[in-house]
Amino acid sequence: MKMPFKLLLVSGLCLAAVATAMDDKGYASIYESIAAFENRAGGDARIFNRPGYVKPIITNLGPVLNSNWYVSATVPQSIAFEAGLPFALIPIGADDRTFSENGADAPTIFGKHGSPATNPGDQTVYGNETLNKLGVFTYPYLQLAGSYYHARLVLRGMWLPAISELQKFNLIGIGLQYSFGHLFQYMLPKPAQGLDVSLVLGYSSSGISYQPEDYEGTLDLDISAFTFDLVIGYKPIEIVEVMLTLGYQSGSMASSGHLVSHAEGWNGQVINPNLTVDGNDGFKFGLAVAFQFGTSFHPVLGYDYAGKSSFTTNALYFKQQFGKDKTPDEIAKEKGYVRGGSAAGEEVEAEETPKAKKKKALKKKKVVEEESASNADDEFSEFDEE
Repeated sequence: MKMPFKLLLVSGLCLAAVATAMDDKGYASIYESIAAFENRAGGDARIFNRPGYVKPIITNLGPVLNSNWYVSATVPQSIAFEAGLPFALIPIGADDRTFSENGADAPTIFGKHGSPATNPGDQTVYGNETLNKLGVFTYPYLQLAGSYYHARLVLRGMWLPAISELQKFNLIGIGLQYSFGHLFQYMLPKPAQGLDVSLVLGYSSSGISYQPEDYEGTLDLDISAFTFDLVIGYKPIEIVEVMLTLGYQSGSMASSGHLVSHAEGWNGQVINPNLTVDGNDGFKFGLAVAFQFGTSFHPVLGYDYAGKSSFTTNALYFKQQFGKDKTPDEIAKEKGYVRGGSAAGEEVEAEETPKAKKKKALKKKKVVEEESASNADDEFSEFDEE
């Protein structure tokens, strides 16, 4: 259990330098990895102020935090509650392991190692050993939501106590969703009534403090992520919903702290992280399928692309609705709306609402009264003539 938990913690918390110095293997030392977070005037450009070296952390973390804000395009009018452990898996690809520096390709913190035995004079700062071995990136959290009258409030969070070098970890997020289907579904023909549209806003903030072994002080990372999504959903059958997402997302990682090294080779060296790095902000596209099994089990599987491909899942997600919403046909009857018409422009008998029937009966009664009055006038006219 120790190794899977460690890998999950490392990938989830995005710690930039969790391995001990492995210079004999060609990987970057802790000092070299963390120094990339400091913009030091006059500092060694080989190790300081290297946003491209650490950018893959927020590039992967941004899409993780900006995913799983919705589980359906429809938000019911009745009260509903949700709970689950959604997460996203982002494959770490070749573009996460290299970046362009001074016109040449250089390893990122996820990058490859060098060959100190064959090239001992190589001054390249290579990747971190632990992060180099990661194949996917994730970030766990607990999510709760409640909805009423087509508006939905989402809360997510995760807190961990100090564990070894990890001194602090917290995550908190808030999301809002509103669906518009109730405004137009009753006007649609039967096959299209499963269509719904909603808008989603999501914001997450996370804080990490990391104190490496043989160091005084901490590296602090403050991470924020924001997404704005248009979600279009369609239910071909009641228990299945297919969703298309179009949106915009952003992510940012600000570093701070103060560290003094007591590690071999770097004893007495100081690092003051102060670098802010933005992720791949921009257009977001997604596809997802949601299922409703029974009254509460509501798993969702999806794919998002926002500069990075990510696979999203709410495999352990539960949604319970209290009450039953009106159907589009029931709403149409309340509003007196009649879909369709005959060739002559008359109302279709099969879709007449009570209001339409009452109006038609009054019209018919008026016609009968007018005909009776007309017949009476004719009789009086004939009597006068006689």
